Amino acid sequence: MKEIPKNYNPSESEDDIYKLWEESGFFNPDNIDSSERYCNVLPPPNANGELHVGHASGYTVMDIFGRYERMNGKKTLLLPGKDHAGIQTQVVYEKKIKKERGIARDEIGREKFYDEVYEFCMDRSGYMRSQEKRIGISADWSREKFSLDPDGLKIALETFVKMYEDGLVYKGNRIINWCPSCGTALADVEVLHKEEDGKLCYIKYPIKDSDEFISVATTRPETMLGDTAIAVNPKDEKYKDLIGKTAMLPLMNREIPIISDYRIEMGFGTGAVKITPAHDPLDWQIGKDHKLEELQVIDEMSEITDLGGKYAGQKVMEARRNVFADLSDLGLLEKEEDLKINKSICERCKTVIEPLISKQWFVNVDAKKYSLKKEAIKALKEGKINVYPKNFENILINWYENLNDWCISRQIWWGPQFPVWYKGEEIYVGLEAPDGGNPDSAKAMTGNPDSAKATTGEWVQDENTFDTWFSSGQWPYTTLGFPEGKDYKQFYPTDMMIMGRDILPFWAARMIMFGLYKTGNVPFKNLYFTGLIRDKEGHKFSKSRGNGIDPLPMIDKYGADALRLSLVMDTTPGQDARLYEEKIERFRNFTTKLWNIYRYSNQSDENFNIVEEISTEDLKTVSDRWVVSELQKTIQETTKFIEAKNISLAQEKLRVFTWDILADWYVEINKIEKNAKVLGYVFDKILKLWHPFIPFITEKIFQDFHAGKKLLMVSAWPKADESLIDENVSAEFDNLKNIITRIRNIRSSYRIDAAMAIDAYGAEVSGKEIIERLARVKIVGSASESGNFMRISEGDIALDLDIAKLIDVEKEKTRLQNEIKNLESSITRIENTLKNEKFLTGAPKEIIEESRNRMEEYKSKLETQRELLGNLGAF
Repeated sequence: MKEIPKNYNPSESEDDIYKLWEESGFFNPDNIDSSERYCNVLPPPNANGELHVGHASGYTVMDIFGRYERMNGKKTLLLPGKDHAGIQTQVVYEKKIKKERGIARDEIGREKFYDEVYEFCMDRSGYMRSQEKRIGISADWSREKFSLDPDGLKIALETFVKMYEDGLVYKGNRIINWCPSCGTALADVEVLHKEEDGKLCYIKYPIKDSDEFISVATTRPETMLGDTAIAVNPKDEKYKDLIGKTAMLPLMNREIPIISDYRIEMGFGTGAVKITPAHDPLDWQIGKDHKLEELQVIDEMSEITDLGGKYAGQKVMEARRNVFADLSDLGLLEKEEDLKINKSICERCKTVIEPLISKQWFVNVDAKKYSLKKEAIKALKEGKINVYPKNFENILINWYENLNDWCISRQIWWGPQFPVWYKGEEIYVGLEAPDGGNPDSAKAMTGNPDSAKATTGEWVQDENTFDTWFSSGQWPYTTLGFPEGKDYKQFYPTDMMIMGRDILPFWAARMIMFGLYKTGNVPFKNLYFTGLIRDKEGHKFSKSRGNGIDPLPMIDKYGADALRLSLVMDTTPGQDARLYEEKIERFRNFTTKLWNIYRYSNQSDENFNIVEEISTEDLKTVSDRWVVSELQKTIQETTKFIEAKNISLAQEKLRVFTWDILADWYVEINKIEKNAKVLGYVFDKILKLWHPFIPFITEKIFQDFHAGKKLLMVSAWPKADESLIDENVSAEFDNLKNIITRIRNIRSSYRIDAAMAIDAYGAEVSGKEIIERLARVKIVGSASESGNFMRISEGDIALDLDIAKLIDVEKEKTRLQNEIKNLESSITRIENTLKNEKFLTGAPKEIIEESRNRMEEYKSKLETQRELLGNLGAF
């Protein structure tokens, strides 16, 4: 008999197990002989740091589905990769060289800076790959991609060229989000909105040739320097006589018209607003519709331009203070109010965003020839993509419906340059440099870090780089080698895409648009959103809170399986989950329970082995038939839940069977009945069912039986044998289980010493030996009619318990009567509170719900205590 260590130590085996999987070659779908396929192109983390618990959560879900499909015999491809993450990586690396070398990127130069960032990303990618392996993800590393790999990037840039030819991209002046720190334009989804305290200033604008004023409210008085109109809602009666008149712009002494527009909110401020087309997205649109002048008074450095008069050269906040003071001196500052404002900040560096009119490249998302957003909406409404949770489908559709043209040009160095060249008024768009140009410049289009130069003879290449989401939005088909690649032909459209709900607009929406446009098909059949991982109190993990959890130390301490379970248990698609060390420890205890079942099984019989098949002839007892029947139902339910993409319910179903049915009942009964074959059959199926969730410990145990000759990773997923499901035996065993449970509860309720056996009387009791051992009773035959006994029965099992000699009956009666009285008093008090209208209308919903739950808890306990007291009535 093999000696099994008392405790399972993950750190001693996890690396070896992962090496075994890698060397087997089964991460590569080419080594699996099957006509069925499953593909999940994994979301590429940014290649500039390390993995966090959010990554670990997503990877766990991806791996669970991947391992499940592989065990179902499919060619399974989990395709890993890393993203160059343009702006974010540039920000990270600039901070790094500033801190370590005291230099800025301008001192390095574009080419060398690109080289250095490329090497930095390769280094971080290698480290992150080692982290991903620690989590246990069964990805095909031989196919790993980087978003700047020449082959994939060429496909992505071909999309731009095609879109240009189709009229889906254009270069033009539009208002954009500008980050003064990053020095680049940003898309709307790259801007965060942070609520903070602000001021609402009421400014009086004189009406021309009149002593009247019109008062407007603004949170940014410095932008008034660029005002070109005042707008009111045409339905606002108090301003109807002013529409069409002219106001004088304070401080600049410029005439501006008073116009009407239905987009003006009458309830904000005074109902009259200043219109600054160059510095507000809504104002810009209103300005276009009313043909207003656009005066840019703030530049890319957040400084006032020459159009700002005497305030030129001042930083925005300095100008705000000076404008405020000057208005006050002129008696034109009517008042100011405290106001909560949503400040727009850069997602990457958290600098305040400046809305500016800028000449940038844009994607026309609703072009006449092809509407990206309408085609995406159509695909969703036709059910071409199953979205989990379902309500996120409506969120996607709503996002598309409100989508404006997308700014895709960035004024940074890290990332692929636009395949666009200029010579005077001429423009050339194509992957190769124009005739007569420098051929090396075309290498920039394939990700070569040696080609950041922007000149090709007389032609000059556009220095802008692409928004990261332009390339990553094409990730599913570029990584698979569209259009002729073997993987593309085999695996596109992919089966599954899993991502955090926080990147729904960034990534999911763009992948659907690009996939439909470029390939004519959706990029994936199923779209599964995970929630955010929060701390024990529900707060987001953040450096400022210091509440982050690093996955690797948790794996070192508790094992990868425990971390995986803690990340996906009690979660549903799209819903946030909480993670804390005690939770991880709790799931380590579950893996310990599985290990203990293995140890017992191995030690119970020197010939013990796991068994794939079993017949009804092998089922010797009620408990054998019961556990095997429950196992078949567990296989059915677990499979159903995984197919429905509800891995939390699947895991819970398995946990209940493993802990409550197998460990708590069958293993204990097996110590009496000793049926090693049934135990081996059940354990074989449990290892396979648990493998997608906890792959390391299950494979470790499996290898103890097979020594590398077979792999659990590619063993067949269990199929339920309906002939072994026996509803009658379930009822029969429930009688046995319930009688044992009732005796245990009686012992606990009456505080009978656990070491003392209770005498019990009953004739022809089925399962007698099991009841005696598990309930700590001694069944000695029929009771005499004259004794004081407690009668309990379940089905055909009836017992008289002689507990009177083990307890102080009168003392127990008194205790129970007091507890009943206290419970009745507590219930009455809560009932009266819940009848109080003041409480119901004034108390928080959580408090009301807590009161109701507490009352139900007291009522349940009261019923139990009354039953316990009634049982003593005959004594």
